[in-house]
Amino acid sequence: MLSQHIAKTTYLLPSLIFHPISDRTIMFGFSTIPLHPSLVHFPIALLLAGTFAAIVFRLGARPVGEQWGLYALLAGWILVIPALITGLIDKSALPPDSPENQLANIHTTGMFVMWGLYGLALYLHYVWAKKAALTGTRQWIWFGLLILASIVLILAGHQGGRLVYELGVGVVR
Repeated sequence: MLSQHIAKTTYLLPSLIFHPISDRTIMFGFSTIPLHPSLVHFPIALLLAGTFAAIVFRLGARPVGEQWGLYALLAGWILVIPALITGLIDKSALPPDSPENQLANIHTTGMFVMWGLYGLALYLHYVWAKKAALTGTRQWIWFGLLILASIVLILAGHQGGRLVYELGVGVVR
């Protein structure tokens, strides 16, 4: 039984797992393990939780909670980088004129915009907090950037979900 299974599969390094070639999309040319879907959930969770914590604890004058929110935002922002890279690599495997590629373009653009908005928010917080000037209008600008980045993240993430659940991109068939 195992020998029949082995005969029907191909062993691809470095995945160390037997995968039927016909059932999996080969990504990166050497592995059948989809990295992008494995990486996206951590930055999403950190960015949304960090946004919530930074705003709520800043309004509640709880510096420890706000600091935790900033660490979560920074970690999430950094962890977006591998998700973006693997997403771009996976996107390059899509046919150029396909509906999947058109939706992937919307998803990718949204994620780059989100990454820039969060980066700007983190930079402004660093500059303004260092000068003790993160008050009044500047504080509300910072909140607005965080909220806008979160909205873009949710909308662009939804497009990524549509790629998987509506169009079947990256799904084992």
